[in-house]
Amino acid sequence: MAARSLLPFSSPLLFASMSVFSALAFAQTPPALELYVDSETQQIFAEPGAGRVKLGTFQMVEPADAVTTVEPSTGLTQPEPAAEVAVGNNGLDVEGNNGFSMRLGGRMHADGSYSSDDNLLKRGTANDYEAVSGTEIRRGRLALRGTAYHDFDYIIEADFGGNKTSVKDLFLTYTGFDPLEITVGNQKHAMSMEIQESSNDIMFNERSLLSALTVPHFDRAIGVNLKSSGNDWSLQSGIYGDGMSSSGGGRDEGYGWGIRGTIAPINTEDRLVHLGANFGHREANEINSLSNSGSTAFRYETTNMSDLYLADTGALTNFESISLGIVEAAAKLGPLSIQSEYGQAKVDQVRVADLEFAAWYVQMGLSLTGESRVYRGSDGEFKRLRQNRLFAPAQGSWGAWELAVRLDQLDLEDGIVLGGRQRRASLNLNGYLNNNVRVLFGYSRAFDIENSPLTTLDGGEPEDIDILSVRTQWTF
Repeated sequence: MAARSLLPFSSPLLFASMSVFSALAFAQTPPALELYVDSETQQIFAEPGAGRVKLGTFQMVEPADAVTTVEPSTGLTQPEPAAEVAVGNNGLDVEGNNGFSMRLGGRMHADGSYSSDDNLLKRGTANDYEAVSGTEIRRGRLALRGTAYHDFDYIIEADFGGNKTSVKDLFLTYTGFDPLEITVGNQKHAMSMEIQESSNDIMFNERSLLSALTVPHFDRAIGVNLKSSGNDWSLQSGIYGDGMSSSGGGRDEGYGWGIRGTIAPINTEDRLVHLGANFGHREANEINSLSNSGSTAFRYETTNMSDLYLADTGALTNFESISLGIVEAAAKLGPLSIQSEYGQAKVDQVRVADLEFAAWYVQMGLSLTGESRVYRGSDGEFKRLRQNRLFAPAQGSWGAWELAVRLDQLDLEDGIVLGGRQRRASLNLNGYLNNNVRVLFGYSRAFDIENSPLTTLDGGEPEDIDILSVRTQWTF
């Protein structure tokens, strides 16, 4: 009897243990799943139905691995940080964080001029010759400049002044070989302090008589320029073809080269001594003319719109080449600045005697409100002065005012070429209303006029001629 008590199912503890193990085994056994397929649509169903055929009974053998969601790759890099955009007195600036920048700027020069007694004749003719007085938009420019890939600087500048469109600066500069800069495109020749200075910064409405030798042949042209500079010195040289306006005419164009060096042994905020020298040479095209200027004449117009040339050689039909040397000097002492250049040109001609022309100027500026003109040693040039106060009469502030005087001379006479000789004295009062607006009031007198292509009605030399000019300048 006692043995019966040892049977498995007679033990409550053993029965409870077996129940627990059975429950665990059942919990670990995955449930079976019957699947059916629709014979027409081939869709899978978990329940029987019309048109459905049983596929079988399915049971999960092992639990699936954990699923990790992976974002699909677009193949694109992360977006660049947003560019910084600013609008101020320098125009519209866009500055990126990746070596790119861009600035949109421009200028407007609205001019008016009046010439005194100009009842003249073209020498040797009975044709009346009068200066034009009136108004014009002398310059209306838009410029886009900036940097790409850290080391490439660019500028694109178009001029809409004078009721016509032309391209001024259009070039690319590589700065990665510091301190060497390589510039390719339409640019100024490496010549003359006055030519290098922007029309936004010069102290007079018109450039000096020296420009009769520089501008026609050594202003802007397409070429390659190498430059190296420091805070107090600069050295640059380039070789150039024709300018953007050259039509070519189916002929080989002319070419030229130039070199300019400057040094400022004294260069502080209010003291300066500047010395410079430059030399340039230009060859005519194959028909002894200059494609970029359309004329081999040396001449000077009293204002941009006057159409009055008191000195003019006329077109030199035997022109072959020109060589021009210039020496320059400048100084600054607080609000006082002085600047001067002397240039001499030699013109080689075919089958006739060579010619020599010369020009010079001396100018002085005095800030009546105490500011100094800005000098940039790396370019060897003056910039406009920066006023200490804005023009705001209601607050008792009148901006900055500058008085400038200049004496210059041009000699276009040599041998049988009588292009004339003249001197000129100029006086300017310039007001700097803010960083963007400047007004210029100018007076000049042309005197000592000799062998001019113009004469008085009785055949004599022109009398002294007075010219009044005014400009409103807006830059950004």
